[in-house]
Amino acid sequence: MTEETIALAKRLLDNWCLQYHQVEIVQAQGRSTVWKVLTSDGPKCLKKPKRPLKKVIFSIYAQDYLAKKGALVPGIDITRDGNLFIDEGSFPYVLSDWIEGQHLDEEKKEDYDKLIQALATFHRDSIGYQPPPGIVPASKLGRWPAHYTKRCRQMTAWKLLAADEPENPFSRLYLKDIDYFIEIGQYAWKELEASCYQQWAAQMQAQPGLCHQDYGTGNTVLSDNEVWVIDLDTATFDLPVRDLRGLLSSPMESAGGWSDDIFEAAMRSYSAINPLSQAQQRVLLIDMLFPHELHELARDRYARKIPVHQDELALVMGFERGKHQQLKGILES
Repeated sequence: MTEETIALAKRLLDNWCLQYHQVEIVQAQGRSTVWKVLTSDGPKCLKKPKRPLKKVIFSIYAQDYLAKKGALVPGIDITRDGNLFIDEGSFPYVLSDWIEGQHLDEEKKEDYDKLIQALATFHRDSIGYQPPPGIVPASKLGRWPAHYTKRCRQMTAWKLLAADEPENPFSRLYLKDIDYFIEIGQYAWKELEASCYQQWAAQMQAQPGLCHQDYGTGNTVLSDNEVWVIDLDTATFDLPVRDLRGLLSSPMESAGGWSDDIFEAAMRSYSAINPLSQAQQRVLLIDMLFPHELHELARDRYARKIPVHQDELALVMGFERGKHQQLKGILES
């Protein structure tokens, strides 16, 4: 299989005007494959995303737009035919710069500040991107209320699956406490409807910006003291605070709950580059209030059939409960 995968890469590389002397498989997981290619122009990344072309073509053009604008994202190499990718079997193959460096450690304050600042810069630089004619924009602008409603319905429906296994410790705990968290989700929906969310989303429809959707230490590289953003496969038009929510949740979980200090420090670092108003920060607080982490864990257990231990559920419920108590007080003050 390794020899076949290397042979595939070499055959594909004939579509680009370059000289290479080594091809290495870096990742071959599911539908996604990543090769590191050593060329006369420096190291390159040949990648087959896990999603088909129609799902990622928007993000390929977005990455090219950002790179040409001077943003810290890998530049894409043009094929001999003048295209950004090779389309083979409904999946694209993209050749881009390989960024040499190291991953950041979000538990280190200096690294975490760099992550926040790089995210703010990415969001700011993405303003103005429009896909070429014929490319359908990927967008979640204005869809959060429906998204909240769907997740609450799913958490309710999964109660039936939990009830079918009354002896399972995970399901017993889920049934015992899930109604409380569904109520939190419904409360977050009401707060979102009363916030500036719809107005902000409408404003961004006119001049949208990108949300990475998978931003963090795994998809950033520190190189020569600059933070590069990589793996833009899931990029979409959305409010920038959706990325911030994910970046804030992880250190707060590690800290055991909501932290005013972490939130305020992140807002200072982010807003110094890409300012957020108090009303926009409130939208972020509401999105953090919604029990996203609990929903994802339950989805793994009941929709994806992934074994999850009840202790993990207990930890996530504890985090969500404490976060709710803190955030509800802030939002109602």
